[in-house]
Amino acid sequence: MSSLKDKLAAHRAKKTSVTGDAERVSSVSELLGADGDSDLLEMVEKAKTDGRYLSLPADSFLPDHNQPRKTFERIDELRSSIESKGQLQPILVGDRLPSGKYPIIAGERRWRAICESSLVSEVQAIIRAGDVDELYLLLMQIDENNQREQIPAVENAMAMKRVVDICKSEGHDRAYAAKMLNVSPSQLSKHLALIDAPIIVTSLSVYGETQDVEVLYNLAKASEIKPTEVAELIDEWRSGELATNLRKASKEIAVEAKQAKKEGKAQVKDAESGSKGAKEPRDNDVPPKPKKASAVRLGFYNDVFMLTVEVGNKKLSFRVEAEAVISLKGNIDKNWSELCQSKKQQSF
Repeated sequence: MSSLKDKLAAHRAKKTSVTGDAERVSSVSELLGADGDSDLLEMVEKAKTDGRYLSLPADSFLPDHNQPRKTFERIDELRSSIESKGQLQPILVGDRLPSGKYPIIAGERRWRAICESSLVSEVQAIIRAGDVDELYLLLMQIDENNQREQIPAVENAMAMKRVVDICKSEGHDRAYAAKMLNVSPSQLSKHLALIDAPIIVTSLSVYGETQDVEVLYNLAKASEIKPTEVAELIDEWRSGELATNLRKASKEIAVEAKQAKKEGKAQVKDAESGSKGAKEPRDNDVPPKPKKASAVRLGFYNDVFMLTVEVGNKKLSFRVEAEAVISLKGNIDKNWSELCQSKKQQSF
């Protein structure tokens, strides 16, 4: 029996044909054990003989909740193809569930297309004989989705995380998972970083604005240090006011955030070392002159208050707890009231 790696290599060596038959997918044939159209016809006939061939209403099947793709595009095109040419290849399903329905293993796009059709009411399916290797199936689904149309980067990242988890449960490390996914370890790390990215970044992928993993990764890393600036950058890009392209801008802000993080660590280290050798203040010590802020903004992003202070050509951003914001508002109200009272007294 060939190894999983060999099977994947053989699968990737084949070119999936989508010209003329938009619904034809070679990986489903492979999961059935067929090698080419003639073998597939034989497999269909054998499935009919064994009682594993089904032709049932679309609501007799359930989608695979582990399917890497969560959004399905170009369904209308596929529906038209099936309505004019028929369902050229059956979907693959598992054994019937206690609910009486069959779980879809492969071919969910065809099932969804038929669900939307007013001309085709039944779905042809074959019940898979024997167990399906979970990792092999998942890897083929990822390949299949990316061959047909680009899967959203965030959805792809979640599927990759499942591959990593399965590999880990089988005693393999992340480097092995990267090989199975046919990506470098660094590429895998960048994809996985998108899973915990803030919603302002992931929404770019979810809503189809960009699927550039490099851009999304840079923005995700930058948002850890400069969330306000990242939000402003995205707003500028969406409004067409960004002076450069998004990839270049995302790289620049990621570099700035990395530098700011280093400077922040250095300041903490200096403060810690300085506090140890600090001298007691004397009565005649003159306090340093406070710097003037040119702008102060309080924003609210992802359930977190962000205070941005501009001093000269520098921007300093701080995460502020809600209690601190309430306290700050109280201080501002109090000082403002005292200032107004003082001006009233001066006017008399």
